[in-house]
Amino acid sequence: MTGTGQAAEPAHTFPDNGLLRVGDQLISLYGVSLPAPGQVCEGGDVPWPCGIIAWQTLDQQLLNTELNCVYLPLLRSSRGTTLTAECWIGEQNLNRWLVETGWALTVGDTESAYHADERLAQQNNVGLWRGGFIPPDTWRPARLEEDAACSVCTARHKSIIRTRERKRKLDEAAAP
Repeated sequence: MTGTGQAAEPAHTFPDNGLLRVGDQLISLYGVSLPAPGQVCEGGDVPWPCGIIAWQTLDQQLLNTELNCVYLPLLRSSRGTTLTAECWIGEQNLNRWLVETGWALTVGDTESAYHADERLAQQNNVGLWRGGFIPPDTWRPARLEEDAACSVCTARHKSIIRTRERKRKLDEAAAP
């Protein structure tokens, strides 16, 4: 597969990883994210397994059909060798369909290609949005700007500095 390779093959979901397998390639759907399988949503004071239902809905959509995906190799997935792709079932854009029907959220900034579809799904109370779903970005603590670009090595370095500082303070407190 080269460039923006295409594949028209059956697809299988891997909900625990948030991925699809098309042929022998693991893919992440561009611009969208389904809830984790264990995600529970509130619907009029009644919790319901929205994560499982979202993935089951995707499984049903993929049943007995071939998925045609355009791989976007310039967009690196945070999952290592996983490619990011935009996929279609026939003429239907699967990424957009998941957002339109409320079973996936947009990923990225508010200028996402699917953001208008997400707002419409929210207004229509469909999929995840029924019963007052609150998107994770609303309740997750915001990352500090200095930590946003923080690498593992930088985080380790900061941890070592904090440990040394604590040790120094303990030594000072114990000194006569």
